[in-house]
Amino acid sequence: MSTEKPIDAVGSQPTPRFAPIETRRLRPLEHFSVVFGWGLRRLFKTKKFVWTVGLAIAVATLAGIAISGMKDPAYDLWDFLGTSALGVCVPLIALALAAGGFGEEVSEQTLVFHLVRPISRTTLFVARFVAGIGPAIAAACALCLVATILSGVGLPLATVGLLLATAALGTVVVGAVYYALAALFRRGLVAGLVYTFVIEVFFQFIPGSVQKLALSHHVRSLFHRLCDADFASLSPRIARAVERGNTSVIKARRIQDIVAPEPWSTIPHALLVCGIVALAALLIGARTIRRRDFALKD
Repeated sequence: MSTEKPIDAVGSQPTPRFAPIETRRLRPLEHFSVVFGWGLRRLFKTKKFVWTVGLAIAVATLAGIAISGMKDPAYDLWDFLGTSALGVCVPLIALALAAGGFGEEVSEQTLVFHLVRPISRTTLFVARFVAGIGPAIAAACALCLVATILSGVGLPLATVGLLLATAALGTVVVGAVYYALAALFRRGLVAGLVYTFVIEVFFQFIPGSVQKLALSHHVRSLFHRLCDADFASLSPRIARAVERGNTSVIKARRIQDIVAPEPWSTIPHALLVCGIVALAALLIGARTIRRRDFALKD
């Protein structure tokens, strides 16, 4: 029996049965715009986008109208923006619109769509976050702006701009944490709700330096450090609160007024904490999804 290797029709060299395929190394964030546009289109078509934006505008409208009829509308607007808007509404907007982007790619088995490009997982992770956080920022800013306009409080335009910038930064930071939680845990929405209404509330309501462990404390610190002076010029009640140390906007009869809470963080410290938290959350999330195996449909 012959033991010679097969030869091709041209020469005497053996022909390999499977030729190796060379793959090109992807550039950082290559095809980012493809996934970003895909993410925006998917988000705009969802009911959660319509409901979130609609509820944000409705809450802002009701709050603004109610505040306009108060005896001291400047104080009530200050209290609403510093507590309800930045402490509760903005995190919920970020959770609804920004948290589930990558999770949708996994749960709905649409990762296959991106493999034909190909697109790296890091690009997919970052692009879906940006696609979700943009509309979330718009909704958060609309909430604060509508409430401010309808309240009738004559804030300077510069102060309104600082307020919107704070709302945008808070949305990005909290949204990054929620987005990373969705990558780390299978039930990312539940983890985000637990973080907002259990962990954050727990830290925020403990007097002293423990409050600084709450991310919303630093976001609200930016609002108070940047906007309190202009609000104080419109309301003696706010001026008295600021003069006492600007430590809390929480009404009397609570433990924070018995045991003095930690003062608001300084602007550099708050910006540093927010930047580190957002960057760390995205890096941890990106590293996690690069190492995880995702089961796709047959």
